[in-house]
Amino acid sequence: MSRQFENKKKAAITLNKFHSALEAGSRQPTLPGEPDYKYKYNLLHKRFRELEQVFDFHRGIIQTISSGIITINSQAEITFMNRAALNLFNCDYMQVQGTQIHALFADKNEAEILLNQILTEQKMCESTEVHFRSQNGDIFPAGLTTTLQKQPEQKGVSGAIFIFRNISNITNLRRQIERMDRLATMGELSAGIAHEIRNPLAGIKSSAQVIEESFSPGDFRAQLASRIVKEIDRSNDLLKRFFNFARPSRARQDFHNIEMIIDGVYLLMAPRFKKKNIEFEKKFADALPQVYVDESQLEQVVLNLFLNAVDAMPEGGKLTVFTGVRKTAEKSDLHEQEQMVFVDIADSGNGIPQSKLEKIFNPFYTTKSDGVGLGLSISSRLLEENGGAITVESKLGKGSVFTVLLPIATKINR
Repeated sequence: MSRQFENKKKAAITLNKFHSALEAGSRQPTLPGEPDYKYKYNLLHKRFRELEQVFDFHRGIIQTISSGIITINSQAEITFMNRAALNLFNCDYMQVQGTQIHALFADKNEAEILLNQILTEQKMCESTEVHFRSQNGDIFPAGLTTTLQKQPEQKGVSGAIFIFRNISNITNLRRQIERMDRLATMGELSAGIAHEIRNPLAGIKSSAQVIEESFSPGDFRAQLASRIVKEIDRSNDLLKRFFNFARPSRARQDFHNIEMIIDGVYLLMAPRFKKKNIEFEKKFADALPQVYVDESQLEQVVLNLFLNAVDAMPEGGKLTVFTGVRKTAEKSDLHEQEQMVFVDIADSGNGIPQSKLEKIFNPFYTTKSDGVGLGLSISSRLLEENGGAITVESKLGKGSVFTVLLPIATKINR
């Protein structure tokens, strides 16, 4: 479109020179029967100005709209990208002009199917979810709508228009809603489980203790009864862990220094770090504001994340904790503040496959052979109770980074 604008600009300059020549009398007087060039020029100049105004109007809309716009020809070559599209892909127009649009898709098979549907079958897409890849390698989901381009003098399709928006926030919100629905369901089930399991277990335990007391200490039957009591206690401990997830105790929030909480958990974990050959490093920000949280609940979250990091580095490695203040992407019901304290817990372990990242916060989902799958679920629930959140980024073979976001203690809180 910028090339068309330059062509129109050159045409205007040429017309202005021609008009100046007419005004200066450089042309010969009009002969009888000769067309009135000056009149035709003025008419042409007026039409050109009108066309230029229409062009600037539409150009302004296309370049300032928040949605990305890409046009392609019938060979799927990029012919135009507006400013929003260039920003989303983090590229320059000259880099992508004339290249195949396939390069912008994260999945080449997805691109082939979509373009065949548009250019060959001439079917349009309406709010279709696709995945694009930016120039720096980031993959983001997009809601895509397409429109076919047809030239009156040509048969068939001459190209297509892609209109799309980054829907990462919508996708994350949808996942959070799905997770909260699952949590609500588990909470409702907890009352039934307590009635149906814990009460019978209490009766079995009491009966086993009576049987145990009826035998002499050396009788093997007393040992069996003692084993029954221990297994019942272990089952009760598992149920308590589940109840902590389903119905966590009400947060007793106060103003705390997050770095002191992390140091306290580190002192508890230091012997295990040394035994597992794990190097611990902390990079705390200067003058970090206080957070308004339940200290014991936050300690439990940090401890769970440290334990997971140890399990992710069976051969040893490095665990680094960063703190600072970060602006949230946008305001939401979960993040009322525009700024929150963050804690990044980064390990150099095995990493988590992308296919499992969406599930690790689900209750009873675990990648460990001896795990229960409630640690991260409980951590996520506790952070929600304290007005915070948790996210994760991971790459196989390079490690994981768990980010904890916490509300800042402001004067309003005080």
